[in-house]
Amino acid sequence: MRGHRSVGILSLLRQAISLGADFGARSVESLLSVAEMVEQSVVEPGSLRRTPDGLSLALDNPPLRVGAFSKVRILVDGEAIPSERVSLRTGEGTPWRTAATVTPGWTFDLGPGDRTEIRIVTSAGGRAGPVRVRVELVPLAIPPLVWVEVRETPSEPPGAP
Repeated sequence: MRGHRSVGILSLLRQAISLGADFGARSVESLLSVAEMVEQSVVEPGSLRRTPDGLSLALDNPPLRVGAFSKVRILVDGEAIPSERVSLRTGEGTPWRTAATVTPGWTFDLGPGDRTEIRIVTSAGGRAGPVRVRVELVPLAIPPLVWVEVRETPSEPPGAP
């Protein structure tokens, strides 16, 4: 797996160098800026919170992250969280479901502008300092993996001392 990731990074680096050579370094900077802006627009600012049993997070789904997803995987500080300990829903008032129920036969569907709420049962919610949460979505279509990562110190739940 590690070798596969290295090949992908080297390919991306080669493409960036080629783009820079063809169009100048500013074009690469602009492309990175757009990619950062899109990623930052996915995670709802300040939504990473501690809960009594872990963490919660909300995603604002821009049009670039739409589709039917056949698997949802959450990693906290690099550790995969069992799918039965992850609950999600698309907006207030919709029913919660566990990530374990997300399958090719019963996909997790995201439309443009859907707000996705995620609850994670993990001991990492009780630790001080920043945590890194990675949300991976496997679509039925291409690309093979859509992911977003946030690293920050979770805020305390409402009403906490």
